[in-house]
Amino acid sequence: MNRIDLIRPADKASGCAAKAQWDSIGKPLGSLGLLEEAIIKIASIQGTPDVCIDHRTVVVLCADNGVVQEGVTQTDSSVTATCADAIANGTSSVNQLAKTFHANVVAVDIGIDGEVNNPKLLQKKVAFGTKNLAVEAAMSIEECKQAITIGMDLVRDLQQQGTDLLVTGEMGIGNTTTSAALTSVLLNLPPKEVTGRGAGLDSAGLARKIQVIERAIALHHPDSNHPFELLAKLGGLDIAGMVGLFLGGAVYHVPIVMDGVIS
Repeated sequence: MNRIDLIRPADKASGCAAKAQWDSIGKPLGSLGLLEEAIIKIASIQGTPDVCIDHRTVVVLCADNGVVQEGVTQTDSSVTATCADAIANGTSSVNQLAKTFHANVVAVDIGIDGEVNNPKLLQKKVAFGTKNLAVEAAMSIEECKQAITIGMDLVRDLQQQGTDLLVTGEMGIGNTTTSAALTSVLLNLPPKEVTGRGAGLDSAGLARKIQVIERAIALHHPDSNHPFELLAKLGGLDIAGMVGLFLGGAVYHVPIVMDGVIS
């Protein structure tokens, strides 16, 4: 965690140099739009105008959420393990997408509620899922800190193995509830405005999901000015791990693409 002190602002000089390279090419200025903007941003992150994103890795953090006990999901927690196994074996939809973009996929057990006997699944388990956030804090401060540290370590290790760019992913039944709870507090919006049907809840299920989030917020009195405690109270091990990935990206100058609302 002390590595956070190493974070420095992105290198604007490298970004400016990358922009100058784009502007020197025989084309209308800025005509490649978002592509140019992305490369300039990556140059600033990597600290060089000679951007390299040849080696790409998708990291999928897999974890279960105790709040599933409240009936906020269409399926039970066993699906997390099943999907994690498929991702590790390369037979999930994310694997097919990754092949299209010539990216590797790393599936990580950071908190699955059970053991998945697959040597291709990276074992980084902090706990067998979180606790039920509607009844008690989802994680202890120590568990939250451990998950964040694992995320930072993953960035370090993957960079050492040659990764130039990371894409985040997660797999965990119940994590649209944890992300909605966090979003509600961070944006100071009522749960009903930031909570969706997840993987296909009916209207009664959605109403129950909103009520569970309202109850959890009333129970924990989370403070958006203290995000670490907020994450421990209402988050998930997958989300805490992704916080570590983002912090690790800043520490090790690795650009990270966020995929999806939970990321």
